[in-house]
Amino acid sequence: MQLQQAYTTARQKQDQQEMDRVEKEYFALQDEKTRLAYKFIEKNKDNYTSALILSDLSFNQDADAKKLKALYDKLSPEVKKSSMAQDAIQRIELNLKTAIGMKAPDFEAPTPEGKTLKMSDVLKNSKVLILDFWASWCKPCRRENPYVVEIYKKYHPKGLEILGVSLDKPDARDAWLKAIEDDGLTWKHVSHLQYWQDPVARLYGVQSIPSTFILDKNGVIRAKNLRREKLEAKIKELLNE
Repeated sequence: MQLQQAYTTARQKQDQQEMDRVEKEYFALQDEKTRLAYKFIEKNKDNYTSALILSDLSFNQDADAKKLKALYDKLSPEVKKSSMAQDAIQRIELNLKTAIGMKAPDFEAPTPEGKTLKMSDVLKNSKVLILDFWASWCKPCRRENPYVVEIYKKYHPKGLEILGVSLDKPDARDAWLKAIEDDGLTWKHVSHLQYWQDPVARLYGVQSIPSTFILDKNGVIRAKNLRREKLEAKIKELLNE
């Protein structure tokens, strides 16, 4: 809560350096929380609290689904039967389908022009493809957009493509299109305008936005939810393969 308040204050002052510092500290704290959660489950396989913690971890899109599945497998039979553990394994199994190293599920969705665009068709013309789940109402998404725009301008001529998948609401088509124009998002876009019920978001197990999947030329998911310098470094790496 202290870090969130510090970030809000820095944003109000438009202090980007302080925002970056606080964000780095925040994510480091999240990583430590996750490490302790894993450790607790490992040591308490017969404890129903482990099912509660596993359920919480399963909502985190950045969590390693393979590790979470291994933790679930170690739970006692009684704990596995709990509703929390059952809910967790459903999410974990869904996330396993879009885990790093897996072939990205293909899909098709409506474009702003009302046509249908298939993900695999975009992939054919790219060396690296970013699937960017976002929405016009998502402030963190809009804050990241300028950085993504710069990366796209720099690497699109070398083979980078981006496919934006919007989770805008059914009555927000105009807001979606305005956000694309205002933020200068010149790449391809699709949306069913079904908010969190968007079938593509559900296919990929998206629980929060912004959410990104970085695909190589073969459609294999090579990274997830990278930002700024880390995103650019991964793109450069994949383009050079």
